Amino acid sequence: MQRRTLAVLVVVCLALIGLGGCHSAKRITVEPVSFDREDECVGNDGFIALADRRVFAVMAFLNACGYDHEVPGRSMHPTRVKVRRMVAENLEAHSEKHQAWRDYYDKRRMGPWQYVDFALSLSSDYPFRRIRADSELGYSWTATMLADFPGVLNDFWVTARLEDVWAKCKPDYTRAIKAYDPDRMARQMAFLWQYLRLPRRDTYTIVQIPNPLERHATASGARYENYFYSIDGPGSSRDLNVHEYLHTIVNPLVDEHYAGAEDKLQAYYEAGKDAEISKPYQKLTAFTSECLVHALDYRLAVLQNPDEILKRKRDDRIAKLTRDGYTLLGPLHAEMAKYEAGAADFAEYFPTLLDRLPEYAP
Repeated sequence: MQRRTLAVLVVVCLALIGLGGCHSAKRITVEPVSFDREDECVGNDGFIALADRRVFAVMAFLNACGYDHEVPGRSMHPTRVKVRRMVAENLEAHSEKHQAWRDYYDKRRMGPWQYVDFALSLSSDYPFRRIRADSELGYSWTATMLADFPGVLNDFWVTARLEDVWAKCKPDYTRAIKAYDPDRMARQMAFLWQYLRLPRRDTYTIVQIPNPLERHATASGARYENYFYSIDGPGSSRDLNVHEYLHTIVNPLVDEHYAGAEDKLQAYYEAGKDAEISKPYQKLTAFTSECLVHALDYRLAVLQNPDEILKRKRDDRIAKLTRDGYTLLGPLHAEMAKYEAGAADFAEYFPTLLDRLPEYAP
């Protein structure tokens, strides 16, 4: 019996080595995160803008180790350029470590949003350590893939002299967080729930994190404790990130009701899933949720700012995204007017919306 158990353990460890190493299980002491640097955090009890050292550190690591992506036709954000240059200079005398970190990043082939989600389960400052349970991770498998990452990140922080880099770039981050208006975000949150005709169903403190070390036109969301984090890449609005927050409402609705229209939705998904913009959503429910969030996000934006020129631009954008791969977006957006003309709340109406959705037609 002991030999068999040992053999199974060896097989499991060999499998984990292919994923990210066989690490002994570490007990995580769960504790609340603390944002105790007043000059790096602005806001109130409900809405906070945060210059997050965890996100800064992990994005500096990724940029140093091969994450060079940028939107075609756009230049990297000046802060990103500055950090990449300073970190490269600081690592010149540590070529072996630098190459080992490049290999670490290359082996895992994970998106930056997955690293960032994991980073938000860490303590708020160096030395970084896990303080939130695996069950809170947005991507559960990163508990294994990145089990050793806090140690890697701490070594990188020291070797790349990130404390000095942060000090020189911190004014960029503090200017960014001051551009957020917590009172305006509160109004936008109230308008969102009013549109859905529902009482707000959560008590999250919304934490907006500017992330200039990302490529343009990106954002992601994460939930830990009672915080909802929105990580905003360059070019993101300094308003409430309605898109990311809407996923907390839309995803459960889609999961609950998609089966009643699965064949219809599948046809849209098959038509769009191979497009470049659809590659992150290789699952019917994820694809459907993303298209519906876009539809709601655009509709809310137009209702809050009914400028006709802006509306035409948004309509053109919807049409382009629909052609480019979000095949469900246009039809879902067209259904919003029917919802608005009725009296049901959005949760009640959603099965009807799916029922009324036209069959896919190329």
